[in-house]
Amino acid sequence: MLAQELRQEKAEEAEKAAQASQAKQARRDALEQLVHAALPDGGQTMKRLKARAARKHPATLADRLNAVRNGAPKPMEGERKTAFEALVRADLLDIADAGEIDPLVAVDKMAEALEAGMLGKGILESDRQLLEEVLDGLSIDRLYTQLNLKMTDDTMPAFTNAQVLEAPTFLGEGKISKVYALKIQNTDGSPMDAVFKPLEYEVPGLDEWSVVARLTGISREEPQTAMRNLATVAYAKTLGFHVVTDTRVALIDIGYGPFEPALGLIMERAKGKPAEEIDAEVLVQAKVCAEITKLQLLDHLTGEGDRHDKNYFIDVGSDGRAQVMGIDNDQCFGAALTDPAGAQPDLAHPLRQALHGTALPPVVDTEMELAILMLTEEHITSMLEEKLNDAEIAAAIQRYQGVKQHVIQLRQDGLVIEPHEWGQAHVQERLTPENSYMARELEVAKAFETTAPEHDAAPENDNR
Repeated sequence: MLAQELRQEKAEEAEKAAQASQAKQARRDALEQLVHAALPDGGQTMKRLKARAARKHPATLADRLNAVRNGAPKPMEGERKTAFEALVRADLLDIADAGEIDPLVAVDKMAEALEAGMLGKGILESDRQLLEEVLDGLSIDRLYTQLNLKMTDDTMPAFTNAQVLEAPTFLGEGKISKVYALKIQNTDGSPMDAVFKPLEYEVPGLDEWSVVARLTGISREEPQTAMRNLATVAYAKTLGFHVVTDTRVALIDIGYGPFEPALGLIMERAKGKPAEEIDAEVLVQAKVCAEITKLQLLDHLTGEGDRHDKNYFIDVGSDGRAQVMGIDNDQCFGAALTDPAGAQPDLAHPLRQALHGTALPPVVDTEMELAILMLTEEHITSMLEEKLNDAEIAAAIQRYQGVKQHVIQLRQDGLVIEPHEWGQAHVQERLTPENSYMARELEVAKAFETTAPEHDAAPENDNR
């Protein structure tokens, strides 16, 4: 019996090895086909390098005559190097066009072909090294190095210029980032209106450093904006709260050329209107109230300190379905914020006025309760360990413990409701601007509606 199991195990290992070998060969065949289709004669780069090698080591009478006429190849420096880099870029664009891939992906393909010996035969070793240096300088790796961004499955580009349907247009600029609008082809093939925010390479000055980041413990030198956004999305998905835009990493040309794209965050453009523009009668709808509370709970868990009424959108469809979407999810997961209710503003404090959090919600529903109680510290660590540092993860666990104890207390106090009860008066009476995003926005909306008729009446009086 044991011998049979060993034979079976060896057979399975042999099959896996054969499959791996076939996959490797298929990849090589595909690469070779791409290179030959794009550069049938090796391309301009190889033509130049082979000519230099022939002048250094002439093999034919024509080579010797050419070497005598032009002399030995000179070092590739200054203008010669610039001209050579232009040839490399031209060949890379040919590879990109032939393979319908992004030019930076073509850089990896050319480097792979050089390493595999499909390109580079018969060239000088010094020229090979130069070509490798040029390709390294154009590779996608340099962008991650500049940003000190780890290359993981989550941070690899989900979209590149190959998926761009309408070129980016500048939308505006915040304190820490620029924003572009564009249309891309989504993973399912459908067009998608998106927003793209390039990641910044430079450390912000003290006057540019967000007060929220400073108070919550987000590093000025290493803000890791991408990781905080991706961690927020991962947390929301784990909870089953669809209340933040699905954010991914993208590599997009914003006007500096195909070899100088911006590495940044891309997300679907939020539907509806900012919360600050939503009428009171919409805010109090049960489904809207429930979704806003989910966003609030998520922010308590992530330590988001900048959820003001411009940083989330509300959309109610014709079928009555409510969608709440938080945007700009990067002022979160600070290591100094361990209290889930610690992002409340303090008007008496000159810095804490900048915070936009609230106290924990005075009521939750059974779905929210289950989502919170199903979480474990192990889940949180596993979810965040490739995105945040140890201190930030430890703070996230402390916030979770605070939210969990709060939910348990609400159950004991009889303040866990059914999802359909959010519109009832006895529930909404418990919501105040201090403990609820919805009530905070409702107070402003009601104040605006109270003053709006006065403004509307003025033209009628003038007409009379």
